[in-house]
Amino acid sequence: MTTALRLMSFPEDRVLEDAAFGQGIVPTRLYALLLPVWQVEIRADVTEGEDFFLIDRFLGRGLRHGGLHTVDELATFFALDRNLVAQAVRFLTAIGHVREAGGRLTLTSLGQRSVDDDIRYVVTRQDRRKLYFEALSCTPLSRAHYDEEVVTLLSGDKLSQATRNDHYPRFTPLHVTSGFDRTALERLKNRKDRVRFNLPVALDALESLDEQLVFLPVYLVRGRKGLLVYGQAGAGNAHDPELSELCARTPELTHALDNEEKEDEADERVQQAARNFLREHEFTSIAPEQDDDGTWSVSLPATAFGDNGLPVTRIGSYRMVGSRFFRVWCPAETPRKRALLDRLDQRLGSRRHVTRQEAEELIARLARQLDLNVPDVSRLRGGAKKTGLSGLETQLARLEKEEE
Repeated sequence: MTTALRLMSFPEDRVLEDAAFGQGIVPTRLYALLLPVWQVEIRADVTEGEDFFLIDRFLGRGLRHGGLHTVDELATFFALDRNLVAQAVRFLTAIGHVREAGGRLTLTSLGQRSVDDDIRYVVTRQDRRKLYFEALSCTPLSRAHYDEEVVTLLSGDKLSQATRNDHYPRFTPLHVTSGFDRTALERLKNRKDRVRFNLPVALDALESLDEQLVFLPVYLVRGRKGLLVYGQAGAGNAHDPELSELCARTPELTHALDNEEKEDEADERVQQAARNFLREHEFTSIAPEQDDDGTWSVSLPATAFGDNGLPVTRIGSYRMVGSRFFRVWCPAETPRKRALLDRLDQRLGSRRHVTRQEAEELIARLARQLDLNVPDVSRLRGGAKKTGLSGLETQLARLEKEEE
């Protein structure tokens, strides 16, 4: 498998299905992009917020509100072992919460703030860490993008391999024409929603040590109204609302996509790919059709699907042609009902647990995709039993019991 194909854990057609039938937009294009990201190494005095150990919380409150000022007073008041209290006081002193002068213990300003907010604040001087900013607008990326086990930020050889790939999807890097805007760091310090951006409670004496451009793989779906971005940080194949909003309000990006391909040339390319598909499967009397929403489809008879033909799960699916696509369809209802069961079996049959709400949302979405009335769980279970989909039947039977 090529580098580019490993960049996403879900295929393009699944993205289009979610955009069209999960998010309710009419997709017109899908782009595999490498979104530029500034990787900024900073040095700062960092204040982190942590949960208190129980004894630390009590001792802090005793010093702040109880008029207690020695280890003996604290140990007596809280009925604790003196050595245990002494050890806790040494720890609070080491992290800058407590000071001793003339045999009396008092809270520092950091300790007082910690007690008042019920958060144990810890300051690390000259801490070094990396922050990530979407490079087109220098907007910080959310916390989910810092998970290195899930998110791949490309540079160097990996970037070169991805852009040289000869297989689809081909990821195209977007380029920036200016350097990192360092005022973004100052704006970052003043944000109230720091946790959402993987930031500590406070950043002081902040300075940038290094700024490198790296690239984040995403799928971007354009529709008649708006766009959606699907990245690695999302759950499953869910879209990323924050990246979608960022890209939608970035004119440099939308202008670059607008200039990518002429409409008539793109339509001809889709039609030719659809004709090739029909010819490959010996449907020479069928022609591609343009639907009311401007997208293309091929409409096949019921006999085209089954053991000796195409899998019924192809019904309602998308076939990519560059950034465009066409849809495989069947006007007959019976194959579409079987497609619903088979798709449910693929998504639910082997899962250990799925909630009834998750199952019902998936059923409703697949019914929209296949232009069917939404069936109830009991009816689907009967269909699964009749067609020998035992794993799906078991799942649906369990969901029926949950309702009871």
